[in-house]
Amino acid sequence: MVNTKNINLVGIGLGNPNLLTKAAISALERSTVIIGAKRMVDSVKEDFPNKKYFTEYNTEKIIEIIRENMDSETAVVFSGDISLFSGSLKLFDKLKYLVEEKDFKDCNINTYPGISSLSYLCAKSNTDISKVKILSFHGKEELLYHNIDSNEFTFIITSKGEGVKEICRKLIDFGLFDLDIILGENLSYENERITKAKASKLIEMEISDLNCMLISNPDADKSISIGLPDEVFARDKVPITKSEVRAVIMSKLDICQNSICYDIGAGSGSISIEMSRLAYEGKVYAIEKNPLAVELIKKNIHNFSAENIELIHAKAPDGLDNILDADKIFIGGSGGELINMMEMIFTSKKNPTIVISAITMETIAQITDIVKLAKEKGYDTEITAVNVSKSKEVGPYNMMIAQNMVFIAVIKM
Repeated sequence: MVNTKNINLVGIGLGNPNLLTKAAISALERSTVIIGAKRMVDSVKEDFPNKKYFTEYNTEKIIEIIRENMDSETAVVFSGDISLFSGSLKLFDKLKYLVEEKDFKDCNINTYPGISSLSYLCAKSNTDISKVKILSFHGKEELLYHNIDSNEFTFIITSKGEGVKEICRKLIDFGLFDLDIILGENLSYENERITKAKASKLIEMEISDLNCMLISNPDADKSISIGLPDEVFARDKVPITKSEVRAVIMSKLDICQNSICYDIGAGSGSISIEMSRLAYEGKVYAIEKNPLAVELIKKNIHNFSAENIELIHAKAPDGLDNILDADKIFIGGSGGELINMMEMIFTSKKNPTIVISAITMETIAQITDIVKLAKEKGYDTEITAVNVSKSKEVGPYNMMIAQNMVFIAVIKM
């Protein structure tokens, strides 16, 4: 008979052994070897004595420990639930490719969910978990404003106590200072504390490093419109791509939530702002050479809390260091370098969607050459002329006042 070995990936919950599931307890009782990070190992040692314990969290090292103990049933313990920001996901992927190896032949990989800090805090606060957006600032960066502004509840796993305060400072800067925050500290332990407060109060508190937070925004708005009114932007004397033309440009770019975007010749930043709202899990690079325009872009970034815009004060093609990573590119001003920029962009293996606007005959002539070159490289192309007129009251009458005709070229695979 084949001697089948079990590798058990166990979510131990928040750390209180009383919250272990019966299935997890059974798996730990059967296992001779238990591996995990120090806090997880310490939380089960007392209730499961006479085991061979290893304190380790590195995936490759855990695999080596399992390999060296293949004659024993093994459990790897993880905090919370193994499906929520858990190292077990990476370990499972590694192990499933090893089961055909001689050492791992006939091994079963078993998974045991635990109670997550998310489900625990939602239960304690009577919050519908189906309405919650989940973020983690533990060892990574997330875009905060859009997620909180567009979700009724946002759950955040933070990085230490200072991480909570940093998020609260950002909320105040964003003007979201009046939102209710439920802070959970040391959940399930004897020193558990759950606090409901505004950001300003939490900043003044001593906060445990073992924490998570749930932010409530009853006025959340999930809609994202394009073609924002011109009046919402700081403009001064810098030209702005008008609202109706901007809407056409954004529709042609077809930006996804995780797109990497470039706005070259960003002007006052209206296109950059529109990009950032659509690519709310992506990145926008705004390239502008005019010092006055750069200051306006800074104001608009602040006014719209556009965390995912990186402003680069340069004349293209300078400042295009990451252009080959972009999948959406808008060129509204080229400074006479349009051909050079396009030659650089055409070397990208990402086959980006490129939209170019033009109002001068000289730029239109260059676009004609670029379109011809793009077709030779296998791109689809189109050129659209947009002519917008808007009404203006003149005495008792309304007259239609024409804006500049704008030519919009689209180049995409």
